[in-house]
Amino acid sequence: MERIQRNFLWDSYGDGYGVTTPLVNWDIVCSPINYGGLGVKKIAVFNKALLGKWLWRFGLEKSRLWRRVIASKYGVNSGGWHTRSIRGSHGCGLWRSINSGWSDFVPYVDLVVSTGDQILFWINRWCGDRPLKDIFPDLYACASNRQATIASTLIRSASSSRVEWNVHFVCNFNDWEVEGVASFFELLHSHTSFKEGVDGLRWRLTGNGIFNIQSYYLALRENHPVTFPWKAIWGVHAPRRVAFFAWSASWGRILTADNLMRRGYQLAGWCCMCRRDGETINHLLLHCDMAFGLWSFVLQTFGLEHGPSLYSLDLMAEAE
Repeated sequence: MERIQRNFLWDSYGDGYGVTTPLVNWDIVCSPINYGGLGVKKIAVFNKALLGKWLWRFGLEKSRLWRRVIASKYGVNSGGWHTRSIRGSHGCGLWRSINSGWSDFVPYVDLVVSTGDQILFWINRWCGDRPLKDIFPDLYACASNRQATIASTLIRSASSSRVEWNVHFVCNFNDWEVEGVASFFELLHSHTSFKEGVDGLRWRLTGNGIFNIQSYYLALRENHPVTFPWKAIWGVHAPRRVAFFAWSASWGRILTADNLMRRGYQLAGWCCMCRRDGETINHLLLHCDMAFGLWSFVLQTFGLEHGPSLYSLDLMAEAE
């Protein structure tokens, strides 16, 4: 599929014999527009983001028939928020493919405590960025019930909303361990304000806490911000073909003589307009005698000097 997309994008830059010439790296093309790309979706990553919707629904729609069937077939763990790992080679591979994305999905999910009967006290991540078993490994090793739920460790007052923690250990602690125990209960007492209703999920990447495919896709893409004059290219009223040419030129990828020679073509390196200097992007668009007069007029209109490179265009973008 991505090959079809690439061929469609670069088909007009072929050599006439069915061989296309990609101008810009595909990873850049698939970056968001404000990061210098074209916003084209990477199919494999976008597919994983789409499948993440089913992981989200599996954790919330516990009364639905499809969820009960999958849970019955594969089993659940960690409080029933996802199925167990599927290692067998037999059976339908659809849910196996969906469930394999859990490790990428779970860092962006928080468990919202209400009754606490579906959230494992030590194992699930509910009071910070890590589970309690990772924050306090020594205390976890001494816990009397490592699979305890939050509900089983809470004592709720019938006359008020006050709650107390009742965590049991299999041994007493030494004097040098008391400070760690105190930190443990201090963390617990900072998380005693629970919502009414049932335990649920909260999506970290959106303001309303609801799963969003686009936010998950961007998180999976791991975009690296770059300085790029995207507003000067795509934010003006210019034909898309012209904007695409300006985008390619900003990345230094239009097929000037020097770029063609780097790709193995044998041709004269001089400029096709002035027929003197080597044809580079900066020369062809800015410094050639035929282009110099035009750009001098444009830049003087904006109060800028004719700079040595396309950096002058970046200054124009910032001025806007």
